[in-house]
Amino acid sequence: MAANVTFAPGQRVGNYEQLVELASGGTATVGIAVYRGAAGFERLVVLKRVHRQLTSDREFTAMLLDEARLASSVRHPNVVPVIDVVRHDDEVVLVMDYVESVSLSQLLRQAKEAGKRLPLAIVSRILTDTLTGLHEAHEAVDIRRQPLGIVHRDVSPQNVIVGVDGASRVIDFGIAKATSRGARTRAGVIKGKCAYMSPEQADGQPLDRRSDVFAAGVVLWEALTGARLFRGDDDFDEMRRVATGPIPPPSSVAPECGPDVDALLQHALARPLADRFQTALAFARALEHAIPPAPPHVVSQHVEAICGAELAGLHRRLLALLGEELEKLSPRSPRGTTLPTTMEASARPAATATRGATLRIEPPLRAPPPGSAIPVATLQSVEEGGASRPSEVREDGDVDVRADLPGLPRRPLMPVLLVVLLASLLAGAGGAAVWLARGH
Repeated sequence: MAANVTFAPGQRVGNYEQLVELASGGTATVGIAVYRGAAGFERLVVLKRVHRQLTSDREFTAMLLDEARLASSVRHPNVVPVIDVVRHDDEVVLVMDYVESVSLSQLLRQAKEAGKRLPLAIVSRILTDTLTGLHEAHEAVDIRRQPLGIVHRDVSPQNVIVGVDGASRVIDFGIAKATSRGARTRAGVIKGKCAYMSPEQADGQPLDRRSDVFAAGVVLWEALTGARLFRGDDDFDEMRRVATGPIPPPSSVAPECGPDVDALLQHALARPLADRFQTALAFARALEHAIPPAPPHVVSQHVEAICGAELAGLHRRLLALLGEELEKLSPRSPRGTTLPTTMEASARPAATATRGATLRIEPPLRAPPPGSAIPVATLQSVEEGGASRPSEVREDGDVDVRADLPGLPRRPLMPVLLVVLLASLLAGAGGAAVWLARGH
């Protein structure tokens, strides 16, 4: 039996016709396919065909399917969920939505090859989206409103995709736990992207959402600096560096980061759990304060500028296989369009209201002056009843939910009241006429 599966164009896996292989790694082979359903319904999807040497372990397969079911419950614009699972011969195939995008690792690699670093505002938008998606998964509950306890376990540049729409998304939820379990069973060690593990994960301790927070901190550090944080000679050396190695401030590599960003990452990469951001949402709020994120259309233009040739090449390959059908399956948005100015402000993570609190919409948070400290309330996550509270809580009990909303025109109140009163009088007169016509 072959160890790895092959991704042959035209081959069918259930209702999915394979088109183009994207990558093949230690866990699975990934490619684009087209779903063909009843009544001519079609759509592009991504297939992740898990290698047979992993799925031959029944316990691994059971855990993989269980985790995939949990992860499929997460529905959020910054998460690519598992939408279907196919058992094909002795394989397990995970099906996900197709998003025209590049991985953050590819974006960073090509920027480095061009001798550049990503602009700070671009990095802030990508990681804010990532943290927002992680928080939504961490907060997921079942039908009885009980927490599902989802932890990604493999937050890395390879598992963050940046779309041509300017939005970033987390992929591969529900896979890392089963993979790490299989690696332990076969070799007694943890396999995978060890440089992005949290200290407690490298030590084999129980994990919660704060493990993903640490991993996201590593991703942010590397995206800001264009360098590796915990590069080692092998997996064991990388885990040692994660546990005890020095963590230089990002400004020592990229001076444009400044003291606010240094303070931010000091909290995100704190090894003691109590000193770390307690939720991904708290991390996202602090990041927005330290580096105001770029609007999505700017990210979109940057992706096109750096990776446009690769995206165009993939589009040509799909076009050769599908012809005009491709445009119906995956309409492409016009490139370089300028959004209205009211939409250029960045969208902030949604806040969960606390019991008994009054929500107050306030203007967007502005960029802090140089050298200003990040507010303590932004660096912490106060939790009550399992829901994360917003970063700013007033002394009078009100909660400030900062949102970027387009300005709404103000209309005088008196004309509106007169129109309502006139409509009421006309409705009453009409009812009286009908009553008289019936002979009452």
